[in-house]
Amino acid sequence: MSTRDWLLLCLRLAHALAATVWLGGGVYFVLILRPALRQRGDEARTIIGDAQRAFGEWAQVATLTMVATGTVLTFERLSAGRGGLTYVALLAAKIVAALAAFWLVGVRPVRRRRSARRSAPEVVIALGLVAFMLGVVLSSVYGPRN
Repeated sequence: MSTRDWLLLCLRLAHALAATVWLGGGVYFVLILRPALRQRGDEARTIIGDAQRAFGEWAQVATLTMVATGTVLTFERLSAGRGGLTYVALLAAKIVAALAAFWLVGVRPVRRRRSARRSAPEVVIALGLVAFMLGVVLSSVYGPRN
């Protein structure tokens, strides 16, 4: 393997690890932390709030890593001419899903209505899963040697 191949492998690994951390944190929140908050009420709010703040730092690093590595990997694949129209369409869908999830997490104003707060984490996770699965499809179908 050449130095370039090693670099691309490291970028792909960093991208996958960042996506796993980001998405895994969201799944953990929805499946573990939020139900614990409902069961334990006020005593758990402080612990869960601390956990969310601590994970927020990891999520920011993961987001920056995904954007940086994804940009490099996208230009590498497109400049090599290894993707066709289907690749571009799947990649665009992945990017839109990821950006929508990032926007929902960090940009949108916090709403006080209970239904809006309840549905947002599931929507973010669904968008993250779509982006993650499209990434797996792109890697599998349009791998480095295809």
